[in-house]
Amino acid sequence: MKNNGKCKQQEKGDVMDKLDKYEFSTYSGGEYIYFPDSNIVLGKKWIEEDEKRYKDIINLSGFQKEEDYNTKFNYSGEDIKINLFKAGFVQLAIEVTSQCNFRCKYCVFSGRYSGQRIHKTDNMSLETAKKSIDLYLRYIEEAKDYNPNRRPVISFYGGEPLLNFDLIKQCVEYAKSLYDEQIYFSVTTNGSLLTDDIIDFLVIEKFSTIVSLDGYKENHDRNRVNASGHGTFDFVMKNIKKLYEKQKTPVFLSTVFDYKTDFQKMEEFFRENSQVVELTINGVNSFGTDYFNQFTKEDYISFNKSLEELKESFIVDVQEGKNHNLNSFMHRVLGDICTSIFMKQVNLNPQNDKVIKYTGSCIPGTKLFVDYQGEIYICEKVSREVSIGNVYNGLDFNKCADIVNQYNEVVSKKCNKCLLRNTCKRCFTSITMKKGVDIHPDICKEKIYDFKKDLEFAYSIFELNPTWIGTYFNEYYDKIKEMAVIIK
Repeated sequence: MKNNGKCKQQEKGDVMDKLDKYEFSTYSGGEYIYFPDSNIVLGKKWIEEDEKRYKDIINLSGFQKEEDYNTKFNYSGEDIKINLFKAGFVQLAIEVTSQCNFRCKYCVFSGRYSGQRIHKTDNMSLETAKKSIDLYLRYIEEAKDYNPNRRPVISFYGGEPLLNFDLIKQCVEYAKSLYDEQIYFSVTTNGSLLTDDIIDFLVIEKFSTIVSLDGYKENHDRNRVNASGHGTFDFVMKNIKKLYEKQKTPVFLSTVFDYKTDFQKMEEFFRENSQVVELTINGVNSFGTDYFNQFTKEDYISFNKSLEELKESFIVDVQEGKNHNLNSFMHRVLGDICTSIFMKQVNLNPQNDKVIKYTGSCIPGTKLFVDYQGEIYICEKVSREVSIGNVYNGLDFNKCADIVNQYNEVVSKKCNKCLLRNTCKRCFTSITMKKGVDIHPDICKEKIYDFKKDLEFAYSIFELNPTWIGTYFNEYYDKIKEMAVIIK
């Protein structure tokens, strides 16, 4: 039976064609459709075989957004303040020094990144440190009616923060004297100055200590060198082992890789060293730097081959249902790709009431990063082009609102039809703000390409072993949470 000259199948196809979607296939030929407005992925065959399912999809709010999807653009300083009271002020990050005894080749302070400072010899004063703590704890107290369960988190950064260890000790003592409830402390260090006395202090005060180590010796020493240009792996690893023995739990690592990293050697290193566990794994930041000019076509080919070999090994593990190894580099890298795809939030809201539209950027003030001079920035990874306040006058909520409004104006024009509009993780770390918000399209292209590849990979793994991803997610993050609780 025909309807206006079209059969039901044709009519169905016409409506589906109007829906914004991305079709992809898995390694074994499975076909899926990703709907970016709702963040839902459905099997193509599953949709085509059942008329009721098809109608339910069309009727679900969120598959097609309303014309006035973005409900509000112009936020006031008071709007931003209330939103931060509800969900912001999650951490105070204090740059206790601009000094560093390393000269890591990819460091944002190396002079290779636009908008960032370079290595200096200045320390934060005790007065500035105290004012930053006063300000942060005041905001925590003022926000208790909105978020009574929030706990203060104070982190110490540099340069190398342990070069100003005396100030860290004074900050801990001062913060504890002001706040009766528990405060969580953390420090990110290159690991070179972890003496017995410093380690004892960190353990007693229940610090979460994150050490920068780039895996196997050759990879680490290639970039993480001291001021004389010599590799630092041996004595950093020696100190990590001391920290492990004293805190009785594996040491959290921050690991960086680039196109000369051999993933097979990374896997071997982490499997053989149970005293460490990767907390973060990231490629070198490619935004605003000439760092990547050094790599040749052969480097890219070798890197991609290494990655494909890692994936092949990972697929074998998944097929055989092997245990999720906390010390496996490939389980962390590739397992996290899968969980990032499957744990993303479904969005069926026909209107967008988020303060920051589309991307993964936080509201300025979610974290307070205070540099050694007392200026406040969005976070420690963002360029120093635009400050959002200082410890003497506090957070400039109107300035934060201006940034949010400028940002939303740009992304709502550039991102409203993007495939990643509900999944994008891009944030202020890869955005220029000196002369207004500027989002560079080349990075967007890379993000879209990576997301498509991640979809294909994650659903290929799902087909091989549907329970693997959920089990990995629960086991790994339960273990990380357990370790963090022990440390704290």
